[in-house]
Amino acid sequence: MTTPKTLFEIEDDKSTTAIAVGDVTGSGTSELCTGDRDGVLRLYDANTPEIEFLAQRDLEGSILSVNIADANNDGVMEIVVGRSLAPGEVPGQSGTLQVYRFAPSGQLEMLAEFPVDRFITTVMVTDVTGDHKNEILVGGSDSTLRVFQMDAEDRLSEYARHQMQDMPITIGVCDVVGDEIDEIVTGNLDGTLRVFKVRDQTVKQIEMLDLPSPIISVEAGDILGDRKMELGVVTRDGSLRIYRNEESKLDLFAKLEGINALAISMEEINADHMDEVIVATSDYKVKFYSLQMAELQEIATVNIGEKILALSVGDAGGDNRKEILVGVANGPLRVIQGLYQLIPSFEVSPEAKTGINLIGRVTLSNISDEPVSGVTGKIYHFPKDHLDVANPQLRFDLAPGESKCVEVELMPTAEGNVIVRPIVLMWTDATGHVKQVTTPETAILIEKGVAMAAPAAMPSVTFQPEPESVVIARELVPEEAADETGFVSVDRDKAAEILKMTTPDEAATESLREAEQLLDQLFGMEDAGTPDIAAFDDVAGMMEEPVPAEPVVTIEETPDESALVTEMRARSLKPPRPGAPADSYTYLFKTMVTGEGAVGKTTLVNRYVTGVFERDYKTTIGSQFAVKLTHISPPEPEYSVGIKLQCWDVAGQARFKAVRKMYYSGAAGIILVYDVTRRRSFTELSKWVAEADESIGMRVPMVVVGNKIDLPDRAVPSSEAKKWAEDQGFLYMESSAKTGDGVADMFTVLAELMWRDARKAMEAKKAG
Repeated sequence: MTTPKTLFEIEDDKSTTAIAVGDVTGSGTSELCTGDRDGVLRLYDANTPEIEFLAQRDLEGSILSVNIADANNDGVMEIVVGRSLAPGEVPGQSGTLQVYRFAPSGQLEMLAEFPVDRFITTVMVTDVTGDHKNEILVGGSDSTLRVFQMDAEDRLSEYARHQMQDMPITIGVCDVVGDEIDEIVTGNLDGTLRVFKVRDQTVKQIEMLDLPSPIISVEAGDILGDRKMELGVVTRDGSLRIYRNEESKLDLFAKLEGINALAISMEEINADHMDEVIVATSDYKVKFYSLQMAELQEIATVNIGEKILALSVGDAGGDNRKEILVGVANGPLRVIQGLYQLIPSFEVSPEAKTGINLIGRVTLSNISDEPVSGVTGKIYHFPKDHLDVANPQLRFDLAPGESKCVEVELMPTAEGNVIVRPIVLMWTDATGHVKQVTTPETAILIEKGVAMAAPAAMPSVTFQPEPESVVIARELVPEEAADETGFVSVDRDKAAEILKMTTPDEAATESLREAEQLLDQLFGMEDAGTPDIAAFDDVAGMMEEPVPAEPVVTIEETPDESALVTEMRARSLKPPRPGAPADSYTYLFKTMVTGEGAVGKTTLVNRYVTGVFERDYKTTIGSQFAVKLTHISPPEPEYSVGIKLQCWDVAGQARFKAVRKMYYSGAAGIILVYDVTRRRSFTELSKWVAEADESIGMRVPMVVVGNKIDLPDRAVPSSEAKKWAEDQGFLYMESSAKTGDGVADMFTVLAELMWRDARKAMEAKKAG
């Protein structure tokens, strides 16, 4: 177990009760804002070797909560404060909610205030209405939950209010429903955990859990690394609970009792692609936990030695890495380093023409005081047949403070899009445990002779050292002999050095080997054997058959699916063409499964490919991608037609919007999924249709699927959804990933629609 260092203390900032980090001055870097129990609000520039005091203001009372965010949606950050009344102030008259800005004069200037009873327990600023504008969430001592809006004229107005049975001690937000809009989660004095949805100026409770003692801290974070939020909850009895969104409900995922928990934060503080759980305890410690083998394991601890009043996480050092900020009773504010040891990065030359290879640059920096050796990794990508990598295997040995870089040649082989998986770099520490750091995904688009690359998601940690050693893999020329590493052999010494850098260590521990094998299974094998996308089994023979006409539907329509779907499902299966191999197919189609978050897209794909409904919590790094062979039996051909489907599920990942086109590129059909129990997931389908049309550049066949029909409380009638789909020119059907009903059929139906489109296009080309 490690003990992170205390980087510095702010001696003048004592008994800090509220902490926030954000860019208040508009400098492009974060400032540190604190509030204490005496009501003094302070602002510091923590991006210099010496902490620089910027401004302060005496608010009187006690400052109980501080949040830095764009409260009035003008593009500039404000400081939002929740405080208690000072002696002599009157409840309902004096402002306990206050909003400040850092004025050009260098002062903290109050923009607005609102009187909320005697004190405010907590404030938070975020978008909970789905209008892409921030609201201010406030917990009041009068047992109210209030939602405020602030306009461009800096006027505060109460948007909605909910009277609770007891006082909300803490407020958090988490996308519990899975519609990519946060719900409000309150922890209350009566021991209830309540989830609220804000719509049309009303606050509606959608879930409540009874816990054994008052809830004193809640926080959302991604501890599984799957881009979905878990909810951490601390109760007064010192217990910690982690909840997971399962079918739009909170399910208890992990629990730790007797750890003296007092407050919780969840942030990524070691570049491993997953958030860590940081807990302040009543016995004056800060403890760090990570998820290992589906259990929370303590990985580090810091003994503060004094009563902890506040806990926060943010970049207080200006180095793009997060620190832990601890307010201490009668003591200075402590700034504690994160758990960073190795920091990786992966960059691709942003643009190149076809025939000119791209250069991928993998940099690994050891920022610790200890050497780290035997760091191994591999570059995975998919589809595999769109890109060759000169040598995908990576190896690093780093001295304390050392940075090394490997440049790898990336050779595009076909037009389309390629996703370079997160590069997972692993090593075994002194205790024999496997540790890892990861880079973000990188998307590469090869289109019309030009290759473009961009990060699929912004990394949470960046590091820009001057590399002390560089290993280069360039385009080979005939005069240069290349060994099996794929690197240039400038001379024998250089070649030996390169070989050492890129060959796995034979002495690697068994646990590290097992981890590497798991990554091979996850990243390296899912599209093994996938042929070139233009491959056909018997195109010439198939072209002799007539182009299928639009089928005449004679089967009576059913209320929950389109008539053509009913007709397709009722057909008898045709035999394969005589002599054709069992795994032969005529076309390979890329299909996209899209829709709002948590409608069951990934589960549908997994159910289709594996036949199993998975409820287990599994870390999914990167995009979902699967390949499966299906057969259709349209009325025209004598034999069945083999279709191989590439099923892509990347929707619901909001951070990927900037490069969404790279995922849609080459898609021949779309399955639009919504949850029949969540109306908003249905009303948002038009957004996904527009995005597909824009990204692909043309209308492709689409099937609308209402999923989760096994659940009660249906919110969207089949007749309404079917009418909407058919009005758009789409087919409609319903499914349950849990029971398997309709899952295979939706892919088969789409396969036939894509087949018909492809045949028409080929016939038109032949006629032209």
